[in-house]
Amino acid sequence: MLRKNRSFAKMFAAYGLSAFGDYFDFMAVTILLGFIWKADAMTIALLPLCFAVPGIAFSQLAGILADRWNKRNLMIATDLLRSGLTVMLIFAPNAGLLLGLIAIRSTARVFHYPAQQSMTRAVVAQDQLLQATSLNGAVFQLSKILGPLLGASLASTFTPSVSMAVNAGCYVVSAFLLLLVPAADGRVPAAASAIREKGGLRGEWREGWRLLWHSRILRMSLLFSLIGLAGIQMIDAQFAVLFREIAPEQPELMGWLVTAIGAGGLASVTWLRRYQELTAYGLLLGGGVALIGLMFAAAGAFRQESPLWLMLLVFFIGGIGTGFTSSGMNYILQKETPPEAVGRVSGIFESLTSVIFVIAPLSGGALIGLMGVSRTFLIAGLAVGIIGFVGIVLRWQLWGRTDARKPEVSRSA
Repeated sequence: MLRKNRSFAKMFAAYGLSAFGDYFDFMAVTILLGFIWKADAMTIALLPLCFAVPGIAFSQLAGILADRWNKRNLMIATDLLRSGLTVMLIFAPNAGLLLGLIAIRSTARVFHYPAQQSMTRAVVAQDQLLQATSLNGAVFQLSKILGPLLGASLASTFTPSVSMAVNAGCYVVSAFLLLLVPAADGRVPAAASAIREKGGLRGEWREGWRLLWHSRILRMSLLFSLIGLAGIQMIDAQFAVLFREIAPEQPELMGWLVTAIGAGGLASVTWLRRYQELTAYGLLLGGGVALIGLMFAAAGAFRQESPLWLMLLVFFIGGIGTGFTSSGMNYILQKETPPEAVGRVSGIFESLTSVIFVIAPLSGGALIGLMGVSRTFLIAGLAVGIIGFVGIVLRWQLWGRTDARKPEVSRSA
């Protein structure tokens, strides 16, 4: 039983605190830059780049090191480093130094992700991987909902520094919990370590890409996951523009709908946790992408007279799609990648998602400038939805006959 796996239980608690911390002081930093320091628009625009660019630059190196080094120790080191950098944020005297510290802290996070993925694969049995990734997905969705909400409330009630201090404490507790995990759980097998030392960094990097390229399942899963993420990132930042047009007197509506997305994501990963194994990858990822597209297309059709319950329902359904896509990809990555290469493939995946985080929002802004916000939502949503529907219909041709080799789902005991 997964609940009896003490190493995973401690890792799960540490991951929850770390994920919560990642989102907790984001709004505090935004409030500090926008409302207290009154930074200009270009300075504020650099903030998301400070979170995304380190992933582009260092994720693949981080994946290689996660397969080479003790994963537990690597996660502890990055948690402590992030805690120290967060404390330094409290005393940052200007926006330039603040953004620089955030970029360094984001670099530390880049090294945490593949180590966490790789160690999860090491301590969890294969028939419990779906439950493990679903639990991680659930806490990630909760962090996205509660982290910014509580962080912004605390920063508004007191000061942004208080939110940063709480975040620093979360990282320290996360590191302490990981210290309770046996060091042997994060150790690299001696035989695998000797082989990697002979191959060198470049050889391991090539091997990671070779594994990804020669696995049809990983290749197609990555493609659909990136399409879903691109759709989300292209449109997500433009919600304020859309609701400024269709609900100019209800700015709080954005908060309700973002919460509906988070609730849908939480519902989807909770549902996935009921199963021991999934083999219907085309249904999982194609369906997730299709639901994301449906959400954005429907949002583009909303008008001022659209009923609130319908908006909430549509965004809840879209949230289900985001949960299927994110948790499904993490599960497939861990199940279909050799255990000794999970770090490298995770690093490649993280680097590509970081590219999406930079390019997609800029593309969405450019399309809205050309076509208008409602039409962009409608067209982009339809395009993403059609791709998802194609993934469902042609799942055997795209992923191979994984759906036919085994039953689509196996219920856990």
